[in-house]
Amino acid sequence: MTAGTASAEPTAGGDPSEKLSGWLSVASNLDLSTNPAVANEQIDAATESADVLGAGPTGLQISEQGIAVTVYYSTTPSDADVAALAALGTVDDVAAKYFVIGATVPASKLDAVAALPHVTSVVQSLAPTTSGSAREAMASAVGAVPAAAADDCRTVPANLADPLNVPLAQELYKVDGSGVKVGIISDSFGTSTDALTTPAEDVAAGLLPGAGNPCGYTQPVQVVREAEGPGSDEGRAMAQLVHSIAPGATLAFASGGNSQVAFANSVEALLADGADIIVDDLGYLDELMFQDGTISNAVTEAESQGVPFFTAAGNDTSVGRVGPSTGSVISSWETPGYRPIDCPAVIATSLTQAGLTGDCLDFSPTGADDPTDQLLYPDLQGGVASIMLQWAQPFGAADTQLTGVVLDSNGAVVGFTPFAGVDPFQVIRFQPTGGAYDFVVVRDTTGGASASLPRVKAIFLGSFLGGAEYYQSTGGDIVGPSIYGHAGTPSAVSVVAANAETPDTLEPFSGTGPTTLYFEPIPSTAALATPISGAPDVTGVDGGWTNFFSNQQPVSGHPGVYSFTGTSAAAPSVAAVAALGLQLNPQATPQQVRAALTSTAEEVPNIFNGVSSQDATGAGRVNAAAFLAALPPVPVPPAPVPVPVPAGGGGNATQLAATGAGETGSALGLGALVLLAGSVLLIGARRRRATR
Repeated sequence: MTAGTASAEPTAGGDPSEKLSGWLSVASNLDLSTNPAVANEQIDAATESADVLGAGPTGLQISEQGIAVTVYYSTTPSDADVAALAALGTVDDVAAKYFVIGATVPASKLDAVAALPHVTSVVQSLAPTTSGSAREAMASAVGAVPAAAADDCRTVPANLADPLNVPLAQELYKVDGSGVKVGIISDSFGTSTDALTTPAEDVAAGLLPGAGNPCGYTQPVQVVREAEGPGSDEGRAMAQLVHSIAPGATLAFASGGNSQVAFANSVEALLADGADIIVDDLGYLDELMFQDGTISNAVTEAESQGVPFFTAAGNDTSVGRVGPSTGSVISSWETPGYRPIDCPAVIATSLTQAGLTGDCLDFSPTGADDPTDQLLYPDLQGGVASIMLQWAQPFGAADTQLTGVVLDSNGAVVGFTPFAGVDPFQVIRFQPTGGAYDFVVVRDTTGGASASLPRVKAIFLGSFLGGAEYYQSTGGDIVGPSIYGHAGTPSAVSVVAANAETPDTLEPFSGTGPTTLYFEPIPSTAALATPISGAPDVTGVDGGWTNFFSNQQPVSGHPGVYSFTGTSAAAPSVAAVAALGLQLNPQATPQQVRAALTSTAEEVPNIFNGVSSQDATGAGRVNAAAFLAALPPVPVPPAPVPVPVPAGGGGNATQLAATGAGETGSALGLGALVLLAGSVLLIGARRRRATR
């Protein structure tokens, strides 16, 4: 099946083992220890002994209770479905409207979970990554930012306001975000063990709202859902940046948790809490490239309720620094159709020893067979490099099984994943020590090759890839785009980053597009009539100053001040500007907010070779003053129309009808007054309230 071709709906029938992801299939056959470290060693040892293309990091979240998994259903999970799953493990999050449940399940119970009624697939839950600067520290250093004028009540200047033209917007329209609630989703708010301050100290410093805020913004941050364990508190840093631009806005925080299901529930919690805007900075490596998944569906739900959703575009752009690929964007590689050829000898041997047959993907678009794409990585000093591999088949109904393998310069396997079941994605992780690595895509042909030759895409995450053998888009192959998942869904405003120090220069790690969707959102497996391409939408600014992010770059000349970079910082800068707009026009729809932001954005020079300006910067850098001017005006209620009052009603009939006053308080006069008051109340209410 090629991209754009419909497939059968996923069903709950068939072999339950085929519904498990590759690593879960391995784990289900083991008597795993309840000690997480020992359990990981057991999984690695088992894959080595089975010669399943070698062993590597699993990425599984293993606890004493079992393995964190996401269970997908063919129908809305009922109370009976939840109870049946709870009998086999611990139910962590239920997002029934999205046909999915998050749970922690002992390895010995995985097959039983897969065999439950209505279950279509079971995959390991992958913990999220944030889009803050810690993730791309090797790719970007932050210099000194010119000092911004500091309010006496703030200990750290609000340095993101000027690059977005916020002071002029505030002067012209007298807005500070009052009356608007901004919901923030990130890893944690106040659980970091490394932070230099507490949230209460941030309030006292004038950097967060709350009781005792010296600037007079006393509305406390509402922590709707906190992380269960220690995090980076990147959500608190995002809150500081929103407060620096829209200090009058009410802030709410919800942790994205450790799964897509938890994220979706956090969206629902913020909507229930009355959020007018939501912004996030998380990415989950099990999100989809070719189809809207669970999180994207939750984002679409927020938009349908009239709530604009802003998201970080990610920091996964790599620009070649070595060899012929120098200067080219090499973050990903994609081909319109799988091209089968013979595998390298080491992989062919491993397949045979495992009792499997297979072929490999030809990376060469010219017909010269080449089963490897040579990648150049720096020494990550124990850090992990991740490669997302996906193919354009519907989630839960893939008829092709692929896996990725990484070979070192000696031809030894250093990273791989077992073949998947019905889900078209894999994540390959390994630890580069510097040098050349060969990336191989392998197809399982055991029992007969699938007739499908789907579109295949790999994203090389982390922005530190130094070089690639295939570095140019040619012959239908596409090299470069790094945005994936809900950062590319049409329902979200996807934000890339320019630094506040040099706001006319895009950050070199900032995510690039386009993303292209080929299938309707899950749980559907139907192809879209026309593929949808998009993202990014606009450029925000990062390098925002905080007081507690000790793992970030210190700001020269400002002791105790740290620069928070990455699209994690850029996204809240734009969300805060949107909050100013919703104060000015509470009735503005997400579509009107997006249109006003993009139509008034200022051009940012494109620094990426081979990438269009739209795919690098979106519409350009947000201009707060121009954005507010472009928003549609708030409709003015019409003046009351005088209505004649029957004779004998007393007083001036026309005046009574217009004012509702009179000796008798006539029903007609009071009704007119009620209607007028009702119209004013309706004008003051956000349109989304009526749609909930």
